[in-house]
Amino acid sequence: MDDNTSLLEAYEPFDFYETEIEEGCSALIYEPIDNEEYALITNVDGTMPADLEQEIIFAEYTATGAFAWSVGFESSHQFLELLNKHPKSDNLVEIVKKYRDSGDYY
Repeated sequence: MDDNTSLLEAYEPFDFYETEIEEGCSALIYEPIDNEEYALITNVDGTMPADLEQEIIFAEYTATGAFAWSVGFESSHQFLELLNKHPKSDNLVEIVKKYRDSGDYY
């Protein structure tokens, strides 16, 4: 299994999928059903993380595509560990926002 496959498989249970964000560049996207806001997971260069070990940025955008806020994680492992502490029914964006608001982030 290559790094990209394992990355996609790790995020799939949380309803992330790969999307093209600009020509030739992709990222992981999360689109909640209840509104048109969305979140992207990228590396620090703004593109798809190469693997689960790379530093990542979780960034939320408004329904019109305007940047709202972001928070960094040391790796996908740290991010996924945070999500795994909560029931899947919890609002993923709110979980990450509370983590960001706590000031205890990477």
